[in-house]
Amino acid sequence: MLAYSYLCMAMKNLVLIFALLMTLACCTSEADRERMRALLDRADSMNRAYVPMTDGIDSLLLEATRYYDRHGDANQQLRAHYLLGCAYRDMGEAPAALQSYQDAIDRADTLSSDCDYRRLMSVYGQMSELFHAQNLPHDELAQMEMYGYYALLIGDTLLYIRNFELYAKPYFLMGDTMGMLNVLKQAHDLYTIHGFTQEAARVLSPVIDYYIAKDRLDEAADLMNVYEKQSGLFDSEGKIAASREMYYYIKGCYYLKRHDLSLAEQWFRKLPSTEQKDAYKGLLSVFRMKNQLDSVAKYAYLYENALDTLHNKMQTEAIQQMSSLYNYQHFQREKAQEAEKARRLRLTIYAILVAVLAGAIAGLYLLRRHKMIEKAKIDKLLDAYSKGKVEYQRLCTDYATIQEEKEGLLKVCQEIDGLKQDNNTLHESLVYLKTEKESQLNKKEDEIAGLKKQLAKKEWELREKHIYDQFAVFSSSSIVAKLREKCGPQSVKHSKLSEKERYVLIQQFLTDMPLFASVLSSRAVLTHGEKCICILLLLGFQQDEIMRLMDMTTQSVTNFKAKANKKLFNTDSANTLQANLQSALTL
Repeated sequence: MLAYSYLCMAMKNLVLIFALLMTLACCTSEADRERMRALLDRADSMNRAYVPMTDGIDSLLLEATRYYDRHGDANQQLRAHYLLGCAYRDMGEAPAALQSYQDAIDRADTLSSDCDYRRLMSVYGQMSELFHAQNLPHDELAQMEMYGYYALLIGDTLLYIRNFELYAKPYFLMGDTMGMLNVLKQAHDLYTIHGFTQEAARVLSPVIDYYIAKDRLDEAADLMNVYEKQSGLFDSEGKIAASREMYYYIKGCYYLKRHDLSLAEQWFRKLPSTEQKDAYKGLLSVFRMKNQLDSVAKYAYLYENALDTLHNKMQTEAIQQMSSLYNYQHFQREKAQEAEKARRLRLTIYAILVAVLAGAIAGLYLLRRHKMIEKAKIDKLLDAYSKGKVEYQRLCTDYATIQEEKEGLLKVCQEIDGLKQDNNTLHESLVYLKTEKESQLNKKEDEIAGLKKQLAKKEWELREKHIYDQFAVFSSSSIVAKLREKCGPQSVKHSKLSEKERYVLIQQFLTDMPLFASVLSSRAVLTHGEKCICILLLLGFQQDEIMRLMDMTTQSVTNFKAKANKKLFNTDSANTLQANLQSALTL
């Protein structure tokens, strides 16, 4: 019996020790929390200041991710894994960085109202840059699409358009020149519609290069003028901002196509040492056109050496990419081995815990059964004595209870008689107050409804006046005045619009009437010619005037009008386009 008692005490102590260990395993001190918070703040500051995290901070951040995976919320885990990925990125460990970024995405709670969407956008942005560096454009596009999705979700229009502009990078890697140019043109239109003039001008550099290559020199010259005046990239001496010097080569090619060799040479020589290959290529073309054979030989030699250097660099980068892939596979194998070790350790711990719990439960069961047997013996001894005493007490209690209930009923009856009259008066007062308050509420609701109608009417009048004011400004612009002159009786032979004038007309329309332009662009994507015809109809030009300005036949104008009407208003007829546009202007 004594041995049994010792066994029961040991089981109870074992259960208490197990509970204490579980509690300690889940606890963390304030010092630990502060240290981890300070570590993430330090890493965040270094990352924002573009200070490489190559001083061993990766091991500390790895500790932080494990800490927050156990004790942090979703945003803290997202932040820790993102900064660990940035540390791997700075160390040149692209596979480990990608894995950390993916872990960060897995930790994010995107359904939560307080999810750190901006940090999540940064994760997708970093992943797209790593995929671009590894020449994986399709993977890069997938990450950029997620970046743009969350930019729209938080309502940051500028970040969304900037991300859309960067779609040109993977299209360039894929060799899709037209896709890249379409992206840049759409980004330019989006920047313009939302009033980002500098950003709109800055996307034009590749478009200028394309126009020069296709010998569309007048269009290239127009865009060069916009780029240099509106981009904000040039100082007072005409020097372009750092990392943008490739524009010097583009401008040199423009003058080369114009056969202005002195200016072409001047712009090629402005290229910095980082762009030597293109500088030598441009100068080689200049001296070949000048037929200066000694200079041709010199720059042909320099250009060949620059190409060899570039080829060697590309080979090195290819080897680095292969090494990076090997490292990534090695990293994955190590991670799988660590996961297997952790799984086996968890199984061992679970088995020990199950054995301990089973022993504790068995001990508690035996202890409880022993107590129940002892209690049954005591209850049997007291039962005979208790029966007579309980019966006597029951009879006494029943008598007292009946007497109290009788007296209580008499008091309740008296109180009910006294309260009847008071309750009737109180009920009438409450009914009166309720009726009065309902009347006051109905009156206030009528007043509020009247004020809402007045405000809606004023808002409609202001919006309509704003649109008409914009249309008046556009109608009085210089390009519209020029169109009306072209349709006068003195200008029959010179009434055709040039490409430049069409471009200026559309840009003036986007500038003066951004609200109406955004309404049209939200309905459909119109071609260049369809846009011009819609604008001319909106300005009130007649069919024959549009034919002269656009240099089209009657059938061509009708076809363009029908296509635009179908896209914008889902109507096949060409005759109703002008009325539909004017109706949309007043809505």
